[in-house]
Amino acid sequence: MIRGVDLIKIYEDPVTEYNVAALRGLDIDVDDGELVSIIGPSGSGKTTLINIISGRDIPNGGLLIVDGLRIDKLTEKERRSFRYENIGIVNQFASQNLFSHLTVRENLIMPMKFRYKSRKEVREDLEELLHLFNIKHIENNKASRISGGESMRLSLAAAMAKKPRFILADEPTGTLDSQNTYDVIDILKNVNKNMGTTILVVTHDIRYRNVFDKSLTIRDGRLVGIGNETDKKQLDFLKDSSELNKAYIDSSGFIQIPEKIKTLIAMEDVAEFDIHPSKKLAILWNPKLIPKDEIIDILQKPAGEWIEEKQEDLMFEDIEDIFSRVFKPEKEESPIIKIKGLTRSYEIYGKKYPVIKGIDLEINKGDFIFISGPSGVGKTTLLNLIAGLIRPDEGKITIKNFSYNNKNDTAISDFRLENIAYITQYHSLFEPIPLKENLQIPYLFLKKPYDQIFGDDVSKRCHIFHKRDQYPNELSAGEKQRATLSLALTRKTPILLADEPTANLDSELARALMNVLMDVVEKFNATFIMCSHDLSLLRSGFRHIKLSDGIVTEDTRMTKNKLKKTINEYLQIENNKK
Repeated sequence: MIRGVDLIKIYEDPVTEYNVAALRGLDIDVDDGELVSIIGPSGSGKTTLINIISGRDIPNGGLLIVDGLRIDKLTEKERRSFRYENIGIVNQFASQNLFSHLTVRENLIMPMKFRYKSRKEVREDLEELLHLFNIKHIENNKASRISGGESMRLSLAAAMAKKPRFILADEPTGTLDSQNTYDVIDILKNVNKNMGTTILVVTHDIRYRNVFDKSLTIRDGRLVGIGNETDKKQLDFLKDSSELNKAYIDSSGFIQIPEKIKTLIAMEDVAEFDIHPSKKLAILWNPKLIPKDEIIDILQKPAGEWIEEKQEDLMFEDIEDIFSRVFKPEKEESPIIKIKGLTRSYEIYGKKYPVIKGIDLEINKGDFIFISGPSGVGKTTLLNLIAGLIRPDEGKITIKNFSYNNKNDTAISDFRLENIAYITQYHSLFEPIPLKENLQIPYLFLKKPYDQIFGDDVSKRCHIFHKRDQYPNELSAGEKQRATLSLALTRKTPILLADEPTANLDSELARALMNVLMDVVEKFNATFIMCSHDLSLLRSGFRHIKLSDGIVTEDTRMTKNKLKKTINEYLQIENNKK
């Protein structure tokens, strides 16, 4: 059992003297053997909650009981021992969970050895985990040479290797495509059912609603909604993605009005309540828009006379405004990137496994390229090749008449600094200095003045300006992602590369940032190339390139009709009204 009452966590930095309230009186109850998702937008306190439950951090206030122990009252040594014996932790980045130089088998054997199991037990448990997590076919591959989906399945398997009572997973599918996400969800449900392990998954991904036993929604460091598993055949993609229709009343009597309700009734700074004569119903309204006399009339009507509204299925027209903007590439621009016969393999135990297989591409200046495809097909490898971070086995890459062939690493690095900004899945911020100074670092190397006005504008549009005085380790994963995005955009490079740039963001923020990216591309006639599994980020006018098994299987310009068909299929939206 996990029980938290009025949990408060405030981070204090002795250098900046800046306080951040991550949890603001949060309540949580999880029974033994439950499978629970904790959903909330970036910066809502999800990772902080995981850290406190695992004993890696302690709250400033409130009560926390895990398996009958007051975790918040234990010493650091006692918390470490409890975590070692009872908790398996899966961080959002697989590289933090695994030993990259070890094979899949060795990564699983390592935690078993710490538990002093016999060789027979290790062999039996190893085979069970390899099959349960569908990684038997890669058991001899090094962890650094497997796909994103395989890495996360291995991370979960490694956490289960010591047979803990609790699994705490922080954004386990944040960088995975839909198929791998559903595979991980199915595996978690299977582990929970067959082994009885209590599992908590914190995520911003609303696909986790209604697929587990219980779904908790947190926002601004508080619990604001509880949902239980339903029989819905479709997941509520994009529909009420930032709120639930239910609100949670915590132990301090706090209740947060769902954003949709607040918007619909034009709620401002004051709300009024009144009680139905039956004392079984209360009503909330905006006193600036409706007098109390009208509310009394409504409350005095018999319940049967009240008008019931039925909620319709999600239609394309309901979200069409999200996709109304059209990207218009320059028609007469010449290619800025030329790729010919590109091949790249990785060597595993002396055998080469091809990832990129003879790709030919030409990308024009000022274009917006959207590369999609399931995990492991070579999307990140292709970006790394374009960035000059790795070299191809065969083929040629020419950017602005600069060819990587026969150039040394220093020449490529100098070219990249001047011409390419790369937004990777992992933030590239310097921890010892605050965000505002991070934004100026590239200009120091370029020996150019920093454009303060433009930098501040980009930071505001990336919703990170208010964090400019904080250090990277004070930011949530989503905030680090937005800070990295802001850092890349302020450089004004002619080419921008982005690998899953919205992976740690909720859908509302992701859609807002797509507009920022399009604005920068159009303003500076820059070339933007992004990889993502989230097809809801596509826009009319984007050039959509699909990768499969290291080759280009589709290369089309998105029209409105193509976009509509793609979104309908991806979000499983009902047929449109005629």
